[in-house]
Amino acid sequence: MKIDLYAKYAELRKNWFQLCCTLSIGLIGSLLFLYLNLPLPWMLGSLCTTTCAAMLGQQIWVPDWLRVISLLILGALFGTTISPELLDVFVDWVPSIIAVTAYVLIVIPPTMLYLVKVVKLDAITAYFASAPGGLLPMTFIGQEMGGDAKIISLIQSSRIILTVLIIPISYALFAGYVPSEKIGTGSSFASLNLGGGLILLTVSILGFAIVRPLKIPTPSLMGPMIAVSFISLVGFKFAEVPDLLVAIAQCLIGSSIGIMFNDVKPRTVARILFHGSLTSIFMIIFAVGSAAITCYLTNIPTKALILAFAPGGFAEMALVGFALGIDVAFVVTHQLTRYFFVILVLPVIFRIFNNN
Repeated sequence: MKIDLYAKYAELRKNWFQLCCTLSIGLIGSLLFLYLNLPLPWMLGSLCTTTCAAMLGQQIWVPDWLRVISLLILGALFGTTISPELLDVFVDWVPSIIAVTAYVLIVIPPTMLYLVKVVKLDAITAYFASAPGGLLPMTFIGQEMGGDAKIISLIQSSRIILTVLIIPISYALFAGYVPSEKIGTGSSFASLNLGGGLILLTVSILGFAIVRPLKIPTPSLMGPMIAVSFISLVGFKFAEVPDLLVAIAQCLIGSSIGIMFNDVKPRTVARILFHGSLTSIFMIIFAVGSAAITCYLTNIPTKALILAFAPGGFAEMALVGFALGIDVAFVVTHQLTRYFFVILVLPVIFRIFNNN
């Protein structure tokens, strides 16, 4: 352990200036996106500027342990959104949850086929670029399984951007939606309960330690999320993660993804983004159509179902739902169900077919 710590210290000492440059570039992007009121400013802003800097020749570097800490923070944040009330209404949501799962199984094959046949991607990269499981887990899991992380992150990024832009704009035009400026739950360090914060930290670290040996994908995100969610379901009230900490974590993650674009040519990025946008629009249209059919069969409001089906990020759809006055628990439950299905079940299915 001492050797590992010394190696990390030596690495940091050697690359500290490069790290400072990377974080400065990422912060500029986050603040620019924030000023322009663009979606997911802290993560997508830093991702955008560090990616551009990397393609222009600037070597981007963020140590792995900073990414692990950032994912742990977001895992804890997602876990604290769960409450015991979910158990009371979960049965009523089973039909729509099944529909969301079916949506995933139906939408992936044609998207993957397009990426393989038209864009000429390999099967692993196309699979994780097609799966609507979010930018972070699909990028990191896909990389672990041998896919091209740069291409996966580009396509997933375009999907998040389009989803978070198209749906709120459509709701603003037709349903009076006003964008939310929240980063997380609205908490701050000033309102943070020290005891509750230490308990949340302890449970998150324990969750990471338990999940990591089990080979569950992205354990630094999934471990805290599973552990905190489980304890939240039994009624324990955790302290809320301060928004500033969430913003820093998102900025670090966006910057760490920018590393993947060191020495990548801009022409390649433009081509992948074009095809990623086409597949993303297809998935959004299919999500709206699926929501309309599910509404007809279940009488659940279409606005809530669109957010449940939307192939954007879990946190982003939860925030949109909060601003729209839609039951956030409904959105969270459906997005989380799809999230767990995509990152836990689908990779297993993919391994089975890939081995055959």
